[in-house]
Amino acid sequence: MLVNLGLIHREGEWQPYWQGWLDWMRGQGWRRFGLYAWDQGPGLPGDWNGHLAPAFELVFHLNREARQANKIVPCKWAGTPNKGSGLRAADGEVKAYTHIGLPVQEMRIPDSVLRITRHKGRGIETEHPAVFPVAPPEFLMRAYTDEGDAVFEPFGGSGTTILAGQRTRRRVRAIELAPAYVDLAIARWRTLHPDLPVTLAVDCRDYDAVAAARAEAMADAA
Repeated sequence: MLVNLGLIHREGEWQPYWQGWLDWMRGQGWRRFGLYAWDQGPGLPGDWNGHLAPAFELVFHLNREARQANKIVPCKWAGTPNKGSGLRAADGEVKAYTHIGLPVQEMRIPDSVLRITRHKGRGIETEHPAVFPVAPPEFLMRAYTDEGDAVFEPFGGSGTTILAGQRTRRRVRAIELAPAYVDLAIARWRTLHPDLPVTLAVDCRDYDAVAAARAEAMADAA
């Protein structure tokens, strides 16, 4: 599980705004396994009271047991002979390289910096206060899951993870408590995939019929 955990400026200091959730996850056996940086490109506009303009967020990697990451990043020097890494071990010695003479592999595992520009909300996406680009969850799905795997999203938001699952052929199961954001996620999906039906799982009703019935129920209640 990889979760974007940004910071919020509260009472004069930067604080992780999901600390309580992290503590709960630890109590459920999910260990904080890795810490990565999401490089979002240029810093945000505005006056940051002496701080440099924010240009990154932290991504915590939680798991119960380690899983090898998929090699999804093309190697720049693929096919050329290896000549050694030149990296020193903890004792200061440059150890013998096990792949000297063998060609550089075609693909490698990602590094711990996700260099993906932040999302610029346009059109319908401006109805959500924090629309994420599809690229980060798409990248991480490719790194830690295989096609056909199920991916769980506990904060559905504007539907970004669902869109990433469509791109990568993963089955996404997302939760969102705010009805307005559920509607936004579906509207965003339908804008990008107008030919794919959106139906309610329990009775296969079309989304438009579900929305109409809900609006009628709300009107009756008023």
